[in-house]
Amino acid sequence: MSSKVTTSIVLFKKRKKKSGKYPAKLRLTYNRKQFYYTIDTKDRVYEFTEDEFEKIQGSKPRGVFKEIQIEFSLIEEKAHKIIQKMDYFTFDQFKTYYSQSGTDLSNIFYYLNRRIERFNATGYGSKTAITVKKNLQKCFKKKEFMDFRDFTHKKVQDFERYLREDKGLKTTTIGSYIAMIRTVFYEAITENAISAEILPFGRGKYQIPTSVTMKRAMDIKDIEKIYKYQPEPFSHEHEAHDLWLFTYLCNGINMTDLCSLRYKDIKKDFIYFVRKKTERKNLVERPITIPLSEDIWAIIHRRGNKDKSPDNYIFPYLNEKDSQKSKNYKIAWRVRKTNVHMQKIADKLNIDHHITTYTARHSFATVLKRCGVPISFISESLGHKDVKITETYLGSFENDKKRDIAKYLTNFG
Repeated sequence: MSSKVTTSIVLFKKRKKKSGKYPAKLRLTYNRKQFYYTIDTKDRVYEFTEDEFEKIQGSKPRGVFKEIQIEFSLIEEKAHKIIQKMDYFTFDQFKTYYSQSGTDLSNIFYYLNRRIERFNATGYGSKTAITVKKNLQKCFKKKEFMDFRDFTHKKVQDFERYLREDKGLKTTTIGSYIAMIRTVFYEAITENAISAEILPFGRGKYQIPTSVTMKRAMDIKDIEKIYKYQPEPFSHEHEAHDLWLFTYLCNGINMTDLCSLRYKDIKKDFIYFVRKKTERKNLVERPITIPLSEDIWAIIHRRGNKDKSPDNYIFPYLNEKDSQKSKNYKIAWRVRKTNVHMQKIADKLNIDHHITTYTARHSFATVLKRCGVPISFISESLGHKDVKITETYLGSFENDKKRDIAKYLTNFG
């Protein structure tokens, strides 16, 4: 690859600065085509007069010109390393890799930082990358660089041990953190930044720990208590009660999707929406369809915006002018508020269960399962792309069912 691509640092004379100087650029030549790439950094701007540039390129530069010549050599060396790692060369692909500034392409933190920046800018993605980076830095006493090649099978085990013993985290949380590291490994491999051979995950290698989800679904009798409960009108408790029931009745819709519903999503007697969690990942949109019952209509009429313009949000919790980050904050606050007041309701009704909006989602799925509804239908209703995810939601049989089954062991009649 390197024999087909030539590199050099040149003075870009097509763009003269007011100071009379020209920018120095990295020039790549491939198949008789040439492209120029900036070599400036946040700490260094490379601009020179023709006379200064000649001194830098001379056979025996002195002082500052000698230092700059060495810097130019390092820039070209970096370019050659990138070219060597590419399976096939394109100017655009080189630009993508080269624009990753001074961070080495083998740096785990670069890929985590990229995810963090994307989350901060758009609100999409996961905050997990932030926590993972902090824990990696503390565990291995690294600051801004950690080579993928150093993160071996043993290092992953060391990291798991740190999270479990030093941080006291549960298996599910540990699994999600290590899964994030596996994700950035795959990203680096896809971008030809590292070799797939150094991947420490997979068959015969490190296996990410998993645990069976504890029962979150409620018994139908407890759901009935909540359904029939009459909170004080116009109270915070009343609003939480409405939102929890809306979640339960609307296929276990989560708060992000609930707050994002617009009046145009209502068509005749159904609500149609695509989950925010998956709409940016799937090439084919899979809308969730919810039949509008009298209970759902009642909540919409009670809580919905009075302006029913098609593009207006159904519920008055988000504003069109909000940034994605602001929307995320408002949704998270709405979840916390709903959970606090729903737990108060559960205590009043003597329901021995931790009640959250997530409980409503699990309860929706589990009630359907108990009624004999096919898992494939439940999966589609929840918006899962894989039935295996739904099976995790449903979990194992409830304890009461296990007791019933155990009776058969001595049922000799």
